[in-house]
Amino acid sequence: YEKVKQLKALITEKGASTVIEIDGGVTSANAKALKDVGADVLVAGSFVFKSSEPINTIKTLKALTAS
Repeated sequence: YEKVKQLKALITEKGASTVIEIDGGVTSANAKALKDVGADVLVAGSFVFKSSEPINTIKTLKALTAS
């Protein structure tokens, strides 16, 4: 989380339009925290596709990360 937070601060400081994408390890347990510290895009492939209910998993992730 600290690296994402530091990167977001640097992007803001420099006025860059860089997007922070987290690809790997994203779950319902950490998605909100990742968005809160500055991640713009979350990739939760394995978490979704290994779920017994992928549609509901996607809905949950969207609800957790809605701004």
